[in-house]
Amino acid sequence: MKICAISFHCCPFSLLGGDGTGGMNVYLRELSSALTRFPKVKIDIFTRIQNPKIREIKYLSPQARVVHLRGGPEHPMDRTKLYDFLPEFSRNLESFICQERENYDLVYSHYWLSGLVGEEIKQKFDLPLVHIYHTLAFLKERALRSNSREHKSRTQIERHLAHVSDAIISSSEEEIQNLVDEYGIPSSKGKVIHPGVNKKLFYPIEDRAVLREMRYEEKDKIILYVGRIDPAKGLMTVIEALELLKNRDLPLYNQLKLIVIGGGRKKEDLPGNTEFNRIKESIREKKLEEKVIFLGSKQQSELKKYYSAAEALVMPSLYESFGLVPVEAMACGTPVLVSRIGEMRNIVKEGKKGFSFRPNNAASLASCLGHFFSNRKSLWKEEKIRLSAIKNFSWEKTAEETYSLFRSIKREKTALTTIFQPGESPQPV
Repeated sequence: MKICAISFHCCPFSLLGGDGTGGMNVYLRELSSALTRFPKVKIDIFTRIQNPKIREIKYLSPQARVVHLRGGPEHPMDRTKLYDFLPEFSRNLESFICQERENYDLVYSHYWLSGLVGEEIKQKFDLPLVHIYHTLAFLKERALRSNSREHKSRTQIERHLAHVSDAIISSSEEEIQNLVDEYGIPSSKGKVIHPGVNKKLFYPIEDRAVLREMRYEEKDKIILYVGRIDPAKGLMTVIEALELLKNRDLPLYNQLKLIVIGGGRKKEDLPGNTEFNRIKESIREKKLEEKVIFLGSKQQSELKKYYSAAEALVMPSLYESFGLVPVEAMACGTPVLVSRIGEMRNIVKEGKKGFSFRPNNAASLASCLGHFFSNRKSLWKEEKIRLSAIKNFSWEKTAEETYSLFRSIKREKTALTTIFQPGESPQPV
């Protein structure tokens, strides 16, 4: 089976935590490598050139390669400004397929931008299309309750993709139900497949250099945030919760330190991030400068050291389709404090692996922090948290379920006759 995967805006090799980079990068890299362990599976991931120095084909594994094609300016761009460059990318992808004489069995598109390209390839080469949204605009807008910075056509296109795709993969039952309710698609079109965690990459480890980077002192209780710095990620809620604790629970406040990983490179990218500047100004106004340390983004291979050094990971998102970061933290034995939204309500066993709080509610988070540190010793031990995470979530399992779906779609496609009159649709033999 040969798979044409499309990830227009997101390259698997990009640094995590920047604009448009994060869980999707990890998903693509880990799943693609795991899929090629099945017999005769090959996967090509097509992405736009974002760095003129990285134009060639790069390999994730012997059977999985990343093909960089021209699609707009050869530098990172805000995702909302990439729509106009889709035709160029589509043409280059079609040319590559024709010139290389590639024979793909299906198209696998990631995010709405790639979905549009995927539809073009589906029609041009008569291939089935499997789509994964990663996030949905109408759910994000509902969660943020404010003017969206998304492209004006995104919601309409996501609705269109729901109908033209042959199958839709989602990370949660809730998201599938929302698609059924909002877009009127049959529930049979959706398939829930959870992402995984790499147990060889995430495990408990102690690193004194990381503690020094965090400016750790014996009295400190480290809470860790890992992710993009974006309004939807809810980092401002943590800042507001710290201010509440400063006024309500001074002993706990004096011990807390928030470490923030994400937002791109610390010196080059963070200063140009609007949400980062808004948060920094709030920190200054609230006189919390000594409590919050921004480290910028880190390579995924380094994250286990930060997870392991923290008392808890805090994930205050207003909207998530799944939430890879809490699972990674738990694989390192670290408890998690998460917004009570989406699939995270099922991932976290309340009072065992961590606690949850109401999203976009600083008072709820402040109470959760107090409750956590009062009950820290009653939670599952480090090793039990880790074992639970790696037992329930693995990329091998994700790949097995994805491969099974692809095979069933390939069989359905094979069962269609190619002999039919112009203007008619293929019918089962």
